Amino acid sequence: MTGDDLQALPTGSAPSPSTSPRDVATRGIAVLTFAFALSQFFRSCLAVMAPELQHDFGLSPAGYGALSSSFFLAFAVAQIPVGIAFDRYGVGRPTAGLLAVGAVSSILFVLAPNGAVATLAQVGLGLACAPVFMGLLHFASEQLSERDYTHVVSKSNAMGMIGALCATAPLGWATELVGWRPSMAVSALGMVIAAWGVWRFVRDTGHAEARSASWPSMLTQSARLLGLVPLWTLIPLCVAMSAGTAFRNAWSGPYLADVYGLSSASRGVALTLLSVAGFLTAFMLPVLVRRSTLKTAILAWSCLSMSGAVMLTLWPASGVASGVAMMALLSTIGMLHPLVMAQGRSLIPPSKRGRGLGLLNTFVFLGSALTSWGYGLIANMGHLQRWGEPATYAAIFLSAAVLVAAALVPYVFSPAQGHH
Repeated sequence: MTGDDLQALPTGSAPSPSTSPRDVATRGIAVLTFAFALSQFFRSCLAVMAPELQHDFGLSPAGYGALSSSFFLAFAVAQIPVGIAFDRYGVGRPTAGLLAVGAVSSILFVLAPNGAVATLAQVGLGLACAPVFMGLLHFASEQLSERDYTHVVSKSNAMGMIGALCATAPLGWATELVGWRPSMAVSALGMVIAAWGVWRFVRDTGHAEARSASWPSMLTQSARLLGLVPLWTLIPLCVAMSAGTAFRNAWSGPYLADVYGLSSASRGVALTLLSVAGFLTAFMLPVLVRRSTLKTAILAWSCLSMSGAVMLTLWPASGVASGVAMMALLSTIGMLHPLVMAQGRSLIPPSKRGRGLGLLNTFVFLGSALTSWGYGLIANMGHLQRWGEPATYAAIFLSAAVLVAAALVPYVFSPAQGHH
C-alpha cells in the first residue's frame, strides 16, 4: 500500500502489516454491500407505509408523489459531485460522511410532524444513499480484475436486495403492530453502523491526476463525458429502468391498497414477492450473460419486464395474484442496473470512471425521481377526473411500457462489449 493510501485512511484505522490487498478489498466490498442493502431499504420502504403516511401527513396523490420523488431527486443531483469526490479522494471518506448525514435524516423522518419536514428528511436520506451503490461499483472497479468485476458486483447487488426484503413483509408487520415511526427508528441504528463500517474498512485513495485538477475543471470534464456518443445509447435505458423501480419503491403499495384494499401487513407480504423476484433475477442475470452476451441479456430482460407493464395495462384489476406477478416482472428491470454500468464502464477512462459512473447514475435516479413524480400526477389526474382506480393505474402502467419501449430503440445500437 502506498503513502497516499495511508494518508487517505482515517486516524486510528491504519491496516496491520499482515493485511493483504485482497483482505482490504474483501472487507471494503462487504461493508459497502451492507450499506447498499440499507440504501435499498430506504428506496423501497415508502411503498408499504404509503397509505399511513398519506393519512398522517394529509398528502394528496400528487403530494405523496413529491415526497417519494424527493429521495431520488437528491440521489440524482448528488451523483456527479460524489463521482468527482471518488476520483479525488477515494470512496471511503465521502461515503462515510454522507452516511452520517443519513443517520441524522432518518431520525428527522421518524420525528417529522408534517409532510414538509418528512420531505426534507427524504432529501437527506437520498444524499446519504447516493454514494453507496456507485461507491461499490467504483471501489470494486479499482480493486478487482475485469474478469471478477461483473460477477462480484452482481453478487453484491443480489445481497443488497435483503434490504429491499426488510422493507416489505417485516416492515408491513411492524407498521401494523407498533406503527411506522417506531419501525423506522430502527433504521437510524443501521445508518450509524454503516457510517462507522465504511469509515473503518473502506481504505482507498483517489487518482493523482484527479487531485491535481480543480473542482470547476472536473465539473467541466464531467460535462464533456456527455460528448461520448456511445453513452447516449445507454442513457435512455438508465432512465427507463425507473419504470419498474419507481413503481415498486413508491406506488406498488398504493396500487394494492387502492385496487385490492390490502392492509399494511398484507401489502408487505405481497411486496416481499417483488423483492424475492428481484433477488432471484440478480442471480439469474450473470448466468444469462455467460451463456449469451451482456447486451443480449440486457435487451432480452428489458423486453420481458416490459411485457409485465403491457399486461397490467390491459388487465389492471384481474386479481391480486396476477397483479403481484406482473408487478414483480416489471420491477425486475431495475436489476439490470449493474449490467448497464458494466457495459458503460469500458467506455470511460479509468481516471474518470468515478465521474462517468456518476453521470450514468445521475440519469438512473433522475429517472426514478421524475417517474415517481409523474406517476403521482397521473394518479392525481385520475382522482380528479374520476377515472376509477383500475383505469388510473392502467394509465400508469401504460406510461411505464412506453418509457421502456422508447429506451430500447437507441439501446439496440449500443456497443456490444462492456464486460471484458
